Amino acid sequence: MCEVAVDGGLHELVTRAAARHGARTAVCDEGAGAVRRCCSYRQLVCRAEALRQRLQLHCQCTHGHAIGMYCQPSVNLPSCILGILQAGAAFCPLDPESSPRLSAYFIQMCKMKYILIQKDIIQKFIDSLSGWLSFDVECDIPQLDVILVKIQWLMTNVDSFASEPRSTENVIHTKVGVLKEERLQTTDKDKINHASKHVDCHGFLAYILQTSGTTGAPKIVRVPHQCIVPNIQHLIHEGHVPLGVPLSGTILNVMDDSGQVIQEGEGQVFIGGKERICFLNEEITVSPGTMRATGDWVIVKGGQMYYLGRKDNQIKRHGKRVNLESIQLVAESLKQVEACVMTKCDQDKLILFVVPRGLPEQQNTSSIDFCRGILSDLGKLVSSHAIPDDVVQIGSIPFTAHGKIDQRALIRIYHEKTKSLNSDHMLTKKELWEGIHRLWKVVLHLPEDHADASDHCMFLYSGGDSLKALRLVEEIETLVKQRIFGLIEVILNSPVLDIYNYISNAIFCEIEKKEKLGDKSNRRTTPKKMKDKSAGFYSKQITQWKSITINDSIATISRGSQITKLHVNLNSDNSADKLGIQEDNVLTDGDSNGEEKKGLNFLNLPENMNENISLTEEKMPLKNNWLELFGNQIVNPLHGDEKFIPDNLSSYRGTISFKVRWKSDTAKCVDASPLLVISGNNGTDVTVYIGSHSHRLQAIDIFSGEIKWERILGDRIESSACLSRCGNFIIVGCYDGYIYVLRRVDGETYWTFYTQNSVKSSPIVDPDLGLVFIGSHDQHVYALDILDKVCAWKLHCGRGAVFSTPYLNKSPRLLYVATLGESLIAVNPDSGSTVWKRSCGKPLFSSPQCTSRSVYIGCVDGSLHCFSHNGDQLWQFSTGGPIFSSPCIYHFSATKQKIIFGSYDSFVYCLNEDGDLVWKFETSKQVYAVPFLYPNSDFNGRTLVAVMSTDGSLWILVAATGELITSYSLPGEVFSSPVIWENKLIVGCRNNYVYCVEMSTLEEKSPR
Repeated sequence: MCEVAVDGGLHELVTRAAARHGARTAVCDEGAGAVRRCCSYRQLVCRAEALRQRLQLHCQCTHGHAIGMYCQPSVNLPSCILGILQAGAAFCPLDPESSPRLSAYFIQMCKMKYILIQKDIIQKFIDSLSGWLSFDVECDIPQLDVILVKIQWLMTNVDSFASEPRSTENVIHTKVGVLKEERLQTTDKDKINHASKHVDCHGFLAYILQTSGTTGAPKIVRVPHQCIVPNIQHLIHEGHVPLGVPLSGTILNVMDDSGQVIQEGEGQVFIGGKERICFLNEEITVSPGTMRATGDWVIVKGGQMYYLGRKDNQIKRHGKRVNLESIQLVAESLKQVEACVMTKCDQDKLILFVVPRGLPEQQNTSSIDFCRGILSDLGKLVSSHAIPDDVVQIGSIPFTAHGKIDQRALIRIYHEKTKSLNSDHMLTKKELWEGIHRLWKVVLHLPEDHADASDHCMFLYSGGDSLKALRLVEEIETLVKQRIFGLIEVILNSPVLDIYNYISNAIFCEIEKKEKLGDKSNRRTTPKKMKDKSAGFYSKQITQWKSITINDSIATISRGSQITKLHVNLNSDNSADKLGIQEDNVLTDGDSNGEEKKGLNFLNLPENMNENISLTEEKMPLKNNWLELFGNQIVNPLHGDEKFIPDNLSSYRGTISFKVRWKSDTAKCVDASPLLVISGNNGTDVTVYIGSHSHRLQAIDIFSGEIKWERILGDRIESSACLSRCGNFIIVGCYDGYIYVLRRVDGETYWTFYTQNSVKSSPIVDPDLGLVFIGSHDQHVYALDILDKVCAWKLHCGRGAVFSTPYLNKSPRLLYVATLGESLIAVNPDSGSTVWKRSCGKPLFSSPQCTSRSVYIGCVDGSLHCFSHNGDQLWQFSTGGPIFSSPCIYHFSATKQKIIFGSYDSFVYCLNEDGDLVWKFETSKQVYAVPFLYPNSDFNGRTLVAVMSTDGSLWILVAATGELITSYSLPGEVFSSPVIWENKLIVGCRNNYVYCVEMSTLEEKSPR
């Protein structure tokens, strides 16, 4: 029986990789003209294990023995190698195309007793080596298409195996080799005793190779595990060779995108020196210390520089740096590619231009299929962020008169291709159906021979995500040669058959579809009582509200640092004051007289924290009450010019520790964000309201984690709840198309309103009129009067669902609505009429946010767009990935605000109102959630910002500078946005739980 090889061998690296990436493709056999065969890491290891068991059963080998492999390259070859290594032997490759004499010599020198032979070439083995060997078949290994044979020698004259033509020199070298081998066997004990001086190959061999013999007798090379494994591990960790040190008199600096010199990370090399200075163009003098940009991009690790490529060939995509040359090299390695060029077109598109290799089968392959095949193959070889947006087949690479690649000519070719998409050719329904299935596989990186998705297969459940869905939209629109509005939400939420029907209706019978939908709507929708839609109608009704019971002293906190308070004035009957919400007062600390206030005073809270609280960076008196700290942060700035002066933290430094106070199981993913409702004397009653994919809406006590009540609605809940103006009802949207109005105290249904599609948008409440504004995937935004149980008005937003939360701006009074149809719409909230509408070019998942002068919205194109309240675009700021996170407004001073938001490039950004970058912070994963701003009295009243990345990491930063205070990790992905009250952070997680995390400040005394 073979003993198990020592730990840390070559095979251990493979098995560890298989444990991490079992489902990934490990080996592909491109076989000329044959069907392409692949196997996963899991399959590779299973086949190797089957071989190991057979070898241990049939081979009486010990450490140091060799097993030959007489095989051609195939998908099974790695499994054969792995199985031999796991059995404790070394593998010895025998080339079927090699000279029989050399093969026999190699077998003799390695002292092989067993050989694995590929079944379909066993006759070739017999014909080649029957003059020297006889063999008996030990067993068949059908999983690998090989047989194991035991060999016997018919002749033992080693000289007869020397390579031909033979010479005396060759014979001498051969005999010397034999003597060395014999000496190796007789001195094993000596070598063990002198392990410090010699390496014992027995028991540690990974493989044995034979040289060609062209410079003399063939040589046998034995490679131990300890020789090859460290090299592989070094390559894994390093990946690049350091550049060394600069020449004397030369200074090299590495700077990042912002021009800061860095000691670790990626950046561009700048060169300079005191005396080694060159003059460019018309320069006569150069300022001392001038550093020239070289255009070379490097990564700095441990004080060493490692070359990445030219700056012109370095781009940032989805938060990752991409080297165009490296992708081009991978593409050139494909069998169907003769030559190729990777370039950028239209600022954000990565295009691969390919000259196909003249393979016979290529003549019958369409250009579209050829390009799809390239994308599919690249998807298996490079990271997802490095896959080109498009492949263009060209006849030859264009060059300029100077012999350089003509980039302009390539871009013209691409533009001509895109223009051709407007041709009159119309796909048949069969071509559309087949095309969707083909693109489905391409985007999800599935092999071509993979079974087509079933009619009920969902994109997100098949390995898709938001980024891949966007790419599928682009691929489908290229296929059908027209834009299809609203397709993104269909792909994310509908099965394959519904996706096909949606596209088919859009391109084949759009007019008929609209008529049918109109009839269907008339049949299915229960007539709703509609109010007069004339402008200002609802504003006139403000004094006509019926008397209702209102809970005094109620405040809510929701995602994006939104705080709303309810205020009751019982001195006036049947008036607007009875339902009054605190007006926009400038709050000061004038009444406190330097004393700490007691209790929970909601009159000191602005209605909307982001809109009315100026989170200044001045040091504030420490307050016991968390909400009071917000209310007292609007003060007259200490600095008359309102310029920011950073706090001096040298006198106090600390960090934050985390502890899970409680978690509530909802049975499925929690993507909705929590709503906190604070009531009772001194805020003694705080309830968390949050929904789940399990259809559950839970009301949870924030102190104990006890569920006060739970309702199971008609479908998944991603909508985040809001509280009605009267404080009696919780409003939330649902995938079943309904908007639910539930009693706050017990969750009983007060009213439901049906839209024509899923409701993922979160509702907001008009603080003046009590109307509830909410969007739906039926492409409408609704204004609901929940007291009268009627729809006040609804507005069709054009093509594209309303996924995000509307935003009601006070002055000017406008309701902002963002759609997946790429539009930002300003709506009259009283009449429901459109004031203006602007296109952002890509779908809008982000929710709009406003300051007094602007409205901000994140876009899938990776930009934060800024518009004036008149609809003029003021600026846009580009990030390295799509923006799904909604912006959060940070009131830096009484008149200045900053915008904080996350991006799928893994960064959190802070901009000023002019669109200039103030700071950015890199997290560990994409940022989907909305940041949450809050004051922390333990950090001298400084405003902190809590950010969640999708891997479950929580990052606490200083809002003014982006400085990291601390971080924490939850055990699951997070797409919910955090909400903070006092020292408690509430957030939903995709491991099915709602978490309450308690944050405690740990003081660190700095040296004096």
